[in-house]
Amino acid sequence: MTVFLLLYPCADATHTDCQVVKADSWKGPHAYEQCLDVLPDLTKALTAPNRKRHRFVCEIQSDGAQPRRAEATAVARSSIVSDLTGEGDCNGL
Repeated sequence: MTVFLLLYPCADATHTDCQVVKADSWKGPHAYEQCLDVLPDLTKALTAPNRKRHRFVCEIQSDGAQPRRAEATAVARSSIVSDLTGEGDCNGL
């Protein structure tokens, strides 16, 4: 399994104009947990206005499986939200 840490920098808090940047990656059976471990500190390091605009997301890429995401939100930096959405759609973030 490979997990990518993605940063979604957005123009504003509406998340309608976002880019995607690969920030890091992990491989192996504990890759997802390793990515989740860094989310709270990375989000905390953002300035308050940027926490409202940007998201860090852990996305699993495995053979034949749907991508799975966990994101750190500005409202609850330590909360991890998981879902089974597709790639690159930042409107729902």
